[in-house]
Amino acid sequence: SIVAGRASARPAPALLRFPDGCAMGDALRWVGRNAEEVICAAMMTFMTILGFTNVLARYLGFSMAYTEELLVMLLVWLTMLGNAAGFKRNAHLSMTFFRERLPTIGQKTLEILSTALTLGSLLVVMTVCVVYQIPDEILLNSRTLSLDLPTVYYSLAIPVCGVLVIIRVLQASWRDWQSLGRAGR
Repeated sequence: SIVAGRASARPAPALLRFPDGCAMGDALRWVGRNAEEVICAAMMTFMTILGFTNVLARYLGFSMAYTEELLVMLLVWLTMLGNAAGFKRNAHLSMTFFRERLPTIGQKTLEILSTALTLGSLLVVMTVCVVYQIPDEILLNSRTLSLDLPTVYYSLAIPVCGVLVIIRVLQASWRDWQSLGRAGR
């Protein structure tokens, strides 16, 4: 319909709606924006169920030794994804006592230094993993004891999630840089 010479903008009908009225597209965009948190929550849920099942099985006299391998592997991935989520939410530890007492130029200098040190240390760890750790595990055909999985699955968390951490560090640094620019006006 036309209202005051303009066509009214009616939203396209959604094929699927969630109970709260959120369209499927909105929900998928939310999952995309919060991918790290969604994956971490799913992993933690699975790890909790697996750990509880292991304890229950031991109580009943069964052995599920293989679950420890899965839990450790998931913990490595969870740690790296949680690191990315922490930077995304600006929830990483920082010591702001001295920085807040500096003029804007000093704060910006410390922001650059902090970002460079964070990225540098992450790149060193990723490089060591990609250049030494992963090739050695592949060359030696290193496998886990219970599940006979390649141990490279553990190590892949560092470079794969490391790329995401780098992106989140740069985003957090940019947000901080912009907020320092507004504070200095």
